[in-house]
Amino acid sequence: MNLRSRNKVAVEFNMSSMTDMIFLLLIFFMILSTKVAENNVMRVDLPKGTSREKSGATKSVRVSVDKDLNYYVNQKQVPYEAIQGELQLLVADMAEPRVEIAVDKSVDYDVFVQLVDMIYVQNGWKPVIITGDRKQPG
Repeated sequence: MNLRSRNKVAVEFNMSSMTDMIFLLLIFFMILSTKVAENNVMRVDLPKGTSREKSGATKSVRVSVDKDLNYYVNQKQVPYEAIQGELQLLVADMAEPRVEIAVDKSVDYDVFVQLVDMIYVQNGWKPVIITGDRKQPG
């Protein structure tokens, strides 16, 4: 006599739909990460601290800010409102305008950000940040 029932339910779990969802999420986040990275990038040319300029290097203009918030364009003191006009006169004959930024380390970071905004964002000139550990030629 056969006492086993013939209506057995097979207990199985199909993982194919789960792997499809995982791959779709992976592709979604890969595409999203490339779009986010492009929008948050600011390209800034940072000089090395020990480099020296070559004799045939391109001309540049320097904007400096001392600890008392005095602004200088090529060692000429100018008020903040006149910096952009002064820079436009000095870079007018340059093929690739390059503006060096030298800010005293005790000055608030907002001053530096305002200068970069004026130089790079508003005018499209190439900013070069001057660091304190840079060796002077000679």
